[in-house]
Amino acid sequence: MLGHIITEVLEGSIADELGIKPGDRLLALDDQPVLDLIDYKYFTSLNKYSVTIQKENGEAIIFDIEQDEDEFLGLCFKDDLLKIKHCHNKCVFCFVDQLPPNLRSTLYVKDDDWRLSFIMGNYITLTNLTEKDIQRIISRKVSPLYISVHTTDPELRRKMLNNPKAGELMPLLERFARNGIDFHAQIVLCPGLNDGFQLRKTFEDLLVLYPHCLSLAVVPVGLTYHRRGLYKLHRVNEQNANHIIDDVERWQEKCLELKGTRFIFAADEMYMLANRELPSYESYEGFCQIENGVGMLAKFEREMTEILPMLPPWILDRKVSIACGVSVAPFMKKLCGILKEKYYNLDVYIYPIHNHFFGESVTVTGLITGRDIAVQLDGQPLGDELLISRSMLREKDDEQHFLDDLTLKDVSNWINHKITPTDNDGAAFALAVLGLDADSI
Repeated sequence: MLGHIITEVLEGSIADELGIKPGDRLLALDDQPVLDLIDYKYFTSLNKYSVTIQKENGEAIIFDIEQDEDEFLGLCFKDDLLKIKHCHNKCVFCFVDQLPPNLRSTLYVKDDDWRLSFIMGNYITLTNLTEKDIQRIISRKVSPLYISVHTTDPELRRKMLNNPKAGELMPLLERFARNGIDFHAQIVLCPGLNDGFQLRKTFEDLLVLYPHCLSLAVVPVGLTYHRRGLYKLHRVNEQNANHIIDDVERWQEKCLELKGTRFIFAADEMYMLANRELPSYESYEGFCQIENGVGMLAKFEREMTEILPMLPPWILDRKVSIACGVSVAPFMKKLCGILKEKYYNLDVYIYPIHNHFFGESVTVTGLITGRDIAVQLDGQPLGDELLISRSMLREKDDEQHFLDDLTLKDVSNWINHKITPTDNDGAAFALAVLGLDADSI
């Protein structure tokens, strides 16, 4: 049958007022068939458009809509009108290819969907785009996109992505720029492949496309134990990281002078690997790449320090523990030191969790598994409760699961201790460490 079955009509929406019901079908918007969520968002963002609905009795009704900025159509559909486009690459650094077997199936899904890039900020390589896709991106003004560039050298990009279409990137980015499509870019930095001269070339090629190329993030490659049969790669070590940061910060100065923006940013993890101080909060210019781990720690620290003057002058005696990734442990100690200066009766145990599940070169907090926490903290002094980042957990069947599928309850029972997940927010972190709630301030 034609159209899309409506599964829900949001209360107070235009559709609700028009009497559109779940079970009705959306046939068209502005007399155009709706291919997916991009079409739906595009047409319903207009001030005036028409909606063609087929009722359950087969009657087709056309509604002419005039909406204010604060109004919305309010239709929901099964799977959000999206059938995910999958990745056609075999990237030499692909993290999914480095996962151990027997994890939940959703972890092995490799999407490379331009629609999810626009809607959710997922990074895409553009190698699976058809001419029809490109024309829709331009005609629907799908912007900004988030693009995994890695290198602008055609031959090297084909090698790194293991895809003959990967070398066609720059003409496509130039076409997007000519048509007003903006994008953020990222480089997964693999020492010996796309660093050095290649990194400089990529930076310079993309800077030419500014302001349509809005920013560029440089992220260290993540390598696990599970690389048998895969391309031989080297991890980013302290020396590599320092060289990369030196280049990035030198280029930032040049960009500020020429363009009024730093443009290129190194991920927080790069600074952790280099054992260097993080840049200032202001230097991240609005945190446009924060979901890529760029500026997350500077923002976290600012959030915590801003709440300090609002905290009560004293707390009850408090002992608490924190489990985190190895790379971020010194930063957590620094923040807890600030809290301890204010509260003499606060004791905090920081436990850097070594990642035995993926490999000890994986040092980020979000990839810590339940078993690694349980094994390493069983029998350790944990105080009143153990705090962990909510980024370690995924919701499944109304329970919170770690990547190895142990639940929060499983791990809590294993170590016989209360575990409290905290949001990735400096203010919420401070309150959790102090055992306070938001009503306390």
